Amino acid sequence: CGATRPGHFEGVTTVVARLFGLVQPHVAVFGEKDYQQLAVIRRMTADLALPVDVVGGPLVRDSDGLALSSRNAYLSTEERRRALSLRRALDHIAASSSSSVEQRVAEAQELLEVDELDYLEVLDAESLEPLEAFNRPARAFVAARVGRTRLIDNRAL
Repeated sequence: CGATRPGHFEGVTTVVARLFGLVQPHVAVFGEKDYQQLAVIRRMTADLALPVDVVGGPLVRDSDGLALSSRNAYLSTEERRRALSLRRALDHIAASSSSSVEQRVAEAQELLEVDELDYLEVLDAESLEPLEAFNRPARAFVAARVGRTRLIDNRAL
């Protein structure tokens, strides 16, 4: 999300660093729903040598498979049905037999029923750098608008 939301993660790290300084926790749990934020906070904590163990809480999904988000309340019944295509695209990337990252992403993109795609990509699970091959831990990420609602989702590969 950093590319499409300039300054967002700088703001997040400033707020979280200040919170850690005030509260001085030993453990902080951030959900994997916003995996990019989790990775940025882990990196900030390591870079600043903060004595906080940053733990990722599992991404929680509704019974139909849509990642839980307060934004889901803005979706109409039809938009919610189309929003499920985000999960289908991520699942396709994980299940595809293609050895090419580019091919899997292209195939998955065809499954999306969104109004505007911000990104669908496969990144290194730790550094969030783009991957050209499945040769280390990776995650697939998607952000898209369904109607006027911007949704994000991700999945381990």
